[in-house]
Amino acid sequence: MSLAETYHVHLGFWTNWSYGKIEGATLTLTRRNGGLLVAFLAIFIGATGKSFWRIACFVLHRLLSNPTPQDGIYHQLQAILRNSAAAQDAAWSLGHVVWGWRVPARFRKPFPRLFAIITFAIVVSVSFGVAGIFSSQITTDTANEVLLKGDNCGPLEGNDVEDWDGYVNLFSPLQWKRVTTYANYALQCYYGNVTAGQEDCFPYLRPKLKTTVTTNASCPFDSEMCKSQTENLIVDTGFLDSHSDLGLNSVPEDRFQMRLVHHCAPIVTEGFSAPFKANDTDVETMRYYYGPLNSRANYTQEMPMLGSEFDIFNKSTYRPWRSRPRADYGINVLKTYSGTPYITDTFSMFTPIPQLNHTDADVMLFFLSSPGITFMEPVDDPWFSAHRQGPREGNVMHNRTRPTYLQDEPARVLGCTFRMQYCNPNIPEGDEGRCTPLAGYVDDRFDITSLYKDSQQKAKFRWAIDVFQLGFFSISGIVDSMGVSALVARQGLAANSQGPLPNNQWQREVQHWVGASLASIQGSFVEMANGPPGPQYERFRKAPENSTQETVCQNMKIITTKYSSFSVLGMGLILGFGTIIMFLDVALEPIVDAIHARRHRRGKGNAKATYVRLEWNANTTLQLQRLAHEHRGVGTWKMHGWAHPVTEPGEKLAMVDMRDEEHTLLVRPDEWEGLDVGKGEKGSPRISTMASGSSLWSDDSEDVRKAKATDPKVPRHMRRAMTFDSLDSSVSGSLAERKRRGVRRVDTGRTTLVDEENLGWGDKGGPISPDMLKKVKSFEGLSDGVRTPVEEEVDEIREGGKEGQGGGLRRVP
Repeated sequence: MSLAETYHVHLGFWTNWSYGKIEGATLTLTRRNGGLLVAFLAIFIGATGKSFWRIACFVLHRLLSNPTPQDGIYHQLQAILRNSAAAQDAAWSLGHVVWGWRVPARFRKPFPRLFAIITFAIVVSVSFGVAGIFSSQITTDTANEVLLKGDNCGPLEGNDVEDWDGYVNLFSPLQWKRVTTYANYALQCYYGNVTAGQEDCFPYLRPKLKTTVTTNASCPFDSEMCKSQTENLIVDTGFLDSHSDLGLNSVPEDRFQMRLVHHCAPIVTEGFSAPFKANDTDVETMRYYYGPLNSRANYTQEMPMLGSEFDIFNKSTYRPWRSRPRADYGINVLKTYSGTPYITDTFSMFTPIPQLNHTDADVMLFFLSSPGITFMEPVDDPWFSAHRQGPREGNVMHNRTRPTYLQDEPARVLGCTFRMQYCNPNIPEGDEGRCTPLAGYVDDRFDITSLYKDSQQKAKFRWAIDVFQLGFFSISGIVDSMGVSALVARQGLAANSQGPLPNNQWQREVQHWVGASLASIQGSFVEMANGPPGPQYERFRKAPENSTQETVCQNMKIITTKYSSFSVLGMGLILGFGTIIMFLDVALEPIVDAIHARRHRRGKGNAKATYVRLEWNANTTLQLQRLAHEHRGVGTWKMHGWAHPVTEPGEKLAMVDMRDEEHTLLVRPDEWEGLDVGKGEKGSPRISTMASGSSLWSDDSEDVRKAKATDPKVPRHMRRAMTFDSLDSSVSGSLAERKRRGVRRVDTGRTTLVDEENLGWGDKGGPISPDMLKKVKSFEGLSDGVRTPVEEEVDEIREGGKEGQGGGLRRVP
């Protein structure tokens, strides 16, 4: 709630000194761009979570890798760790593993083995998911705090304007609009219960400045002047900080504090009032004597006597349903200022009597009248007091009447004192130079700039005080500008009748005025930084005169929902750590492989490290697919990096045997062509496969197979498959009685599946049988110019046979 319809907000980077130079680094964007940034951060955190999981999988896979034969749970776990892109996918897949191995006949206690990894995956998934959701919390505390540009700053000043018509037609109405805005703001944000985030209490940094209210205070004047000695009111703001309360964004050394104290009490009228009737008129008035107005008037206030305006109620011809003039409250305020004689004599509206006089405070008197208002119930409030019997008012529809009550006196008087002081929060408490004495608003007996030693600080402080004094409305200024509209009780006034009022209504009124006064302090600085509300008011703007004053103008914070501010530190941490994690996700594997290769070249490598690396590489989806097809004898595979094996152009790979849907196998392309897939039935005979232990050419004799293996017209993948079939048949016999598990290094670029029992070859290699050596030698001439891993393996076996040793073929420990 403010005069300005729009605010000139600084977009970009700035420092919020509430959090220091580093933590306070802030980026302000429009609401639209801020939403895009929040969405990007959420996506970025999600991507970071995936990279973190991939790193965790890489570490876990290597830690769990075991170069000895393992069961199915082990291999399924390793495959999931190698191929799961996200933690939630891994948790879901591992859950299926636990469920799949639940059958008692093959129960290998999978849950205890997988519980820790499943839990870890869930924690990672939930953690990064929550982090993504709450990534917008980097805007917490400063989400709606923005900095005004201050490019057209300056408070409005009407005292030095030579254009009187402009002052009357523009400046005065604007001042009334300002004070009305502050009073309405106080009703909504000070008078009632309000939460800190209520948008109607924007744009001020603090929706409500804190105050300490004492409702049982002593009399602020001589005791004879107060109606009560114990039921009076003090409203003390405490020390309001220029930075945290008023929104002046500054380093700690440039901050200041101010304190405002209001002390009020209903004033007695007996002994200080007397009726008066002028000689040339029949109108009788009541004069109040709390100090002369000037040299020609020895009284303070004059009000009409009670009788005349109520004579109509005493006439027998009065009818309550007849129209009568609208009744309303009347309020008048008089004020005197403390300070030097010049200040007091020039600006004070009256000279208070000794019982009311304060040399260290401004004194205000509020005169309240309620002529013609009928109160529906007696009022015991000392300022709104109404106990005199009024006319009975009735309801025509129900033919009933009820008594009413009238004000007790022509006017009731409320007296208040006002003190304020300034402090330098950088000076230790208890030091005499920390604060100025409590004094009146314009008391010039103290040099307030003496609180600071540095000239720049003095200049900033002086400019801030000028802004405050030009925009501030005291409670007397609030009442003087608004008149009876300043009364909260007036909201219950309708048809000349006032609803019930509590006994402390006067205290509520004062607290409302104080709230409006504090809102004017907040508003004065915001209006200074934002500039005049329209070009027609430029003539009243007091522009800054130097760079120091401009610095104050350009460091005003407000709250608005039209912009979003982000912590640069928070964004930096998110982007920094995320980038590091993503980089490690990409670079960790190559770095580890490079270290392994370097150690291997220096002769420091070991077989286990090699196995760990090869198992990680072989467990990728594409490599597992290659292993399945290549071991089936299908495809001429080339390696373009471990993740991307490819075949010769146009080669067709194995298909899925559909005749047993519960246990599918791969079918070679040449066997698929003769298969009637439309007539496959569950349980029908399988096509022979290497996995079943039969040869691909089981119907051919050994000589025929050898001729095919050396015939260049036979496709290369068929010859290589024949090599596998013949070699395995010669070495291990029937593969149906053995299980193929584990991986054995053939070369640094490729792995193939081998038997669990390595034909007796020990860790140091063993002698090869003469039959095996003869069988190996029979495969001379297989090469078509390109050495395949199988052919290299044959060479190794042949060389080992010549030496009587197992050559390079040995089971990895």
